[in-house]
Amino acid sequence: MSEHEKDRRWLDEAANQTRLFYVLIAVCVGLFGADFAIERHAHFAAESVSGFYAVFGFVAYAAIVGAGWLWRRVVLHRQDYYDG
Repeated sequence: MSEHEKDRRWLDEAANQTRLFYVLIAVCVGLFGADFAIERHAHFAAESVSGFYAVFGFVAYAAIVGAGWLWRRVVLHRQDYYDG
């Protein structure tokens, strides 16, 4: 057995990656569906809308990724920046 084969993890298999993807999709759909079945005690009107937290979470994640992309543009130096 080669060193590469011995070091393989369960997510190295493409079938396991696909299976995990579908499990995560099922969990997200289930939680989104459960969002319609629970009674809310909202503090703000927007919180009472079904699916609010799913949409809010996605928008917040996208904003963080976008801010990271912009921040990288600000702080990124040329590869030879420190060469004299």
